[in-house]
Amino acid sequence: MLKALKRRLTAKGNDGGTAGDAPADRHRPADRHLGRLLRTTTFRFALIYLGLFIGSVLLVLWLIYWSTAGFLAGQADTAIREDMQALADRYRTGGMAGLAEAVNERGMGNAASIYILSASSGSTLAGNQFWPKGVDEAGWVNLPVKDPSTGQVRPGDVRALIAALPGGYRVLVGRDLGEVRVLRERLERVIGWSMGLALVLGLVGGLAMSRVWLRRLDGVTRTAEAIREGMLVRRVPLTGSGDEFDQLAHTLNAMLDRIEALVAGIRHVSQGIAHDLRTPLTRLRTRLELALMHETVENPREVLEAAIEEVDHLLATFRALLAIAEVESGGNLPIAPVQLDTLALSTGELYDAVAEDQGITFTMAVQATGPAALVQGNRQLLGQALANLLDNALKYTPEGGRVSLTVASDGPVPGGGSRVRITVADNGPGIPAEDRERVRERFFRLERDQARPGSGLGLSLVDAVAQRHGGTLVLEDNGPGLKAQLLLPVG
Repeated sequence: MLKALKRRLTAKGNDGGTAGDAPADRHRPADRHLGRLLRTTTFRFALIYLGLFIGSVLLVLWLIYWSTAGFLAGQADTAIREDMQALADRYRTGGMAGLAEAVNERGMGNAASIYILSASSGSTLAGNQFWPKGVDEAGWVNLPVKDPSTGQVRPGDVRALIAALPGGYRVLVGRDLGEVRVLRERLERVIGWSMGLALVLGLVGGLAMSRVWLRRLDGVTRTAEAIREGMLVRRVPLTGSGDEFDQLAHTLNAMLDRIEALVAGIRHVSQGIAHDLRTPLTRLRTRLELALMHETVENPREVLEAAIEEVDHLLATFRALLAIAEVESGGNLPIAPVQLDTLALSTGELYDAVAEDQGITFTMAVQATGPAALVQGNRQLLGQALANLLDNALKYTPEGGRVSLTVASDGPVPGGGSRVRITVADNGPGIPAEDRERVRERFFRLERDQARPGSGLGLSLVDAVAQRHGGTLVLEDNGPGLKAQLLLPVG
């Protein structure tokens, strides 16, 4: 029984210890979060700004304090001089009796001002105060004053002016600066409270700004960590405020869109290579094996020529893939002014003979010349894109059909400037509307074209070249046939 009770008490004590440790554990994340806030660059900038702000406020308040106290002290000195001048005038006109009468009149009921007329012995002849002890020299003095009714020294400095008269008489005119002292002390308290309040508000504001900025940066960090783990669909969240963080998030999201498209393109190319090049490589291997079997092959040379043709097809495919990769990578391609009218005419002349051999009517119309057809670009890439459009048109146009090449000005665009439009139109089978976007993908081919020679990279290269030059590739129905339009900015 005692052993069981001891075990229960021990278990209870252990549970209490765990519960006692729980609050400390709960406070650790908050402490870490606060420490993270204090280490942020935003909080450091807030502290620097707070120091500059408090320094500037302290300077302004000190100037206000100095100018206010100085102004009041100057006013007191001016009033004292005026009173002393009035008493001097009364002395000149009324003598000592008139002076004593004037001192009593001015001192009566005026607790803030001090008027004293004393004899050479120091006894007070007139006025509202006793003559202060130890004050004998004429001029400006600061002194405390004893209240005659209570006999106590009234707090506050007194600013006074003493004038000596013949016969050892003296006149004192002063002002009690207690109100100035109270105002000065009040200003000092206001300055102190203002500095304390500014410090507290600055710290709170710095923590609040750091927390807001840290929350926004955490969104970027979490997105980057998710992308590092392979979730390429994640994007930096936008608040819709349009501030610098939203602009940064928009730029980062555009970059992530581009990266996702490139990764998807690489994946698609890898799958396309594995799928579309497996058949020609298998045929190539079979033909090479047949060429080795002299007994069963009547003409090994034809087999080898067919194998070389397969190799040429594979090399052409890889050249097209490398060209697309080079264009999309945005490498250091040589850029120079290119006259598209001249390029179109020279390229069209090469395909004119091909069209004639296939029994196809080929026409060219150059309506934009000179500056209206001048673009900044790579002549070799633009020529390859135009050649791909013409090659596709002639490949899919039946005998007796028509293919046309047109270079025309597209007029001004909404963003400013103008464009030139290169149109290659045919009256072949065309491309269904639902497949016009997919034909831009690498290795994509329509089912009806699977038996035709080709790799499905022609329009992919044209689209990549158009985007590299800031233009677009537009595919439309020619009723019947296809109208491929290459739109490039003039400049």
